[in-house]
Amino acid sequence: MGIGEAEAFSERLKRELLALEAANVHAILESEPLIDEVLQGLDAATNCVDDMDEWLGIFNVKLRHMREDIESIETRNNKLEMQSVNNRALIEELDKLLLGLRVPSEYAACLTGGLFDEARMLQNVEACEWLAGALRSLEVPNLDPIYANMRAVKEKRAELEKLKSTFVRRASEFLRNYFSSLVEFMISDKSYFSQRGQLKRPDHADLRYKCRTYARLLQHLKSLDKNCLGPLRKAYCDSLNLLLRREAREFANELRASTKASRNPTVWLEASAGSGQNVNAADTSTVSEAYAKMLTIFIPLLVDESSFFAHFMCFEVPALVPPGGTANGDKSDDTNDDDLGIMDIDDNDSKAGKNSGELAALNESLQNLLDGIQEDFYAVVDWAYKIDPLRCISMHGITERYLSGQKADAAGFVRLLLGDLESRISMQFSRFVDEACHQIERNERNVRQMGVLSYIPRFATLATRMEQYIQGQSRDLVDQAYTKFVSIMFVTLEKIAQTEPKYADLFLLENYAAFQNSLYDLANVVPTLAKFYHQASEAYEQACTRHISMIIYYQFERLFQFARRIEDLMYTIPPEEIPFQLGLAKMDLRKMLKSSLSGLDKSITAMYKKLQKNMTSEELLPSLWDKCKKEFLDKYESFAQLVAKIYPTETIPTVVEMRDLLASM
Repeated sequence: MGIGEAEAFSERLKRELLALEAANVHAILESEPLIDEVLQGLDAATNCVDDMDEWLGIFNVKLRHMREDIESIETRNNKLEMQSVNNRALIEELDKLLLGLRVPSEYAACLTGGLFDEARMLQNVEACEWLAGALRSLEVPNLDPIYANMRAVKEKRAELEKLKSTFVRRASEFLRNYFSSLVEFMISDKSYFSQRGQLKRPDHADLRYKCRTYARLLQHLKSLDKNCLGPLRKAYCDSLNLLLRREAREFANELRASTKASRNPTVWLEASAGSGQNVNAADTSTVSEAYAKMLTIFIPLLVDESSFFAHFMCFEVPALVPPGGTANGDKSDDTNDDDLGIMDIDDNDSKAGKNSGELAALNESLQNLLDGIQEDFYAVVDWAYKIDPLRCISMHGITERYLSGQKADAAGFVRLLLGDLESRISMQFSRFVDEACHQIERNERNVRQMGVLSYIPRFATLATRMEQYIQGQSRDLVDQAYTKFVSIMFVTLEKIAQTEPKYADLFLLENYAAFQNSLYDLANVVPTLAKFYHQASEAYEQACTRHISMIIYYQFERLFQFARRIEDLMYTIPPEEIPFQLGLAKMDLRKMLKSSLSGLDKSITAMYKKLQKNMTSEELLPSLWDKCKKEFLDKYESFAQLVAKIYPTETIPTVVEMRDLLASM
């Protein structure tokens, strides 16, 4: 390119640049029309763009408004849809509520005016079940709380309450009349009760069968209105009480009339009575057998009635009689398990455990049910007492056996009845015991009595008879009587003895000996009598000792007085000084021995006769004489020892000689 010199090259480039610029300007000038067209086109395009921008703004505003309208429409549509769903749900809920509030016409008719005969009981029970369910459905636990205050619900609840009160009133009135008419029908039939020559066991099977027809009705009445049961229970108790008392009265009357027994005298221990009056006392076992029959028939019946009543009248208490068993474990003839039908009804509503309040209410009702029947039991007890007071012993044992067979928390009135019977029997027996004690005490009034008192052998006869009558738990009753009898006998014996002090010991030893002899066999088997036997034995020994000592001192008074003076002085002075005391010299000893021991065989014979005198129990004489000889020898031996010690040079008959003399007589 001829680049040799920089400057020249620079110049060249400048010239070429200028030429290019000039050419560009020329070209531009030549292209002006094209530029105008282009500019016009650009202006037109600018105008179009401005128009489009304006339209887009308009469309944007319209679209925004449309979007807002659509959103508003969607919101309203959603609300309408929600309202429609809620309305449908509300209608369904109201339909269900109205369905629950509707009273079926057949139930309404049954509750307000239906009959209560046996054929319609199923309908009545169904109506009760519906009514109870309807009332429960209107309670808050089963009903939504928001419905509880609705007017329709309140009105319907009031309507149902009115239905309930109407039905309860009608049913209660019917049942009260039904119980009364049922019992009146039975009472009017004389063949149902015991009659002359025919004892009839009460049979309540048909009665319970008819009552069981209304057992479910009573259950539903309790669930509808618990307070209605009180008057119903009272009506049932009042009606059945008439029947039970009539049955007991007729049975007891015929029982007494048909029992043949000779009356035994109640005077056993009277002083004026004949000595052998009670030895052959009549057999009165039929009396206690009659009483046992009364209990055997009626106690299981009363327990069964108590059990049936408890279940039938809807008491929430444990079973009064264990399943499969009867009162006292005896199998009664009434083996129909009437209570099972009742127990099945209460399966859903029963509560486990004992309800003390219910049990108290039950026992109060049982008092009304069975009250008055005890009078007929008392009449049998009093009748038996009049025939033979000692039969109280066997009746007490029979009653105790039945009482122990009752459960502690069941059939409360039956336990009370048995307890009252036991008390009545004990009271009557106490009357007999008290009268017998008065008979014993009347012995004191006799002016003078010697020998064995009449009540001693009679008591043995009485005790033998009492032992024959003991049954079961009556042992305590008899032992208490023995204690009272013997205590009074011994006290009276001591009082009578004091009226004649001279013969008191002889009188006591004869009577205590007779007491032991007459009760020897019984004392071996009866601990209480054994105790009194030993007490009499001790008293006998003491009386013997006093009586023998009195006889010995009476016959050898100077001898033993001399010995007593020596014994008294030995406490104060030495033995060797005693012979020098006044009245105790050797000469005094010899005089005393001469007067006391001369004619010794006569003195001993006199002592024997003295012992024999006034004694009525001759069989006691040999043993008493042996005791007398032994006591005399003991005293004489003590005297001989004193003489040997105080008067060693004096000689007296030896103890051996004295023993040989006594043995030879």
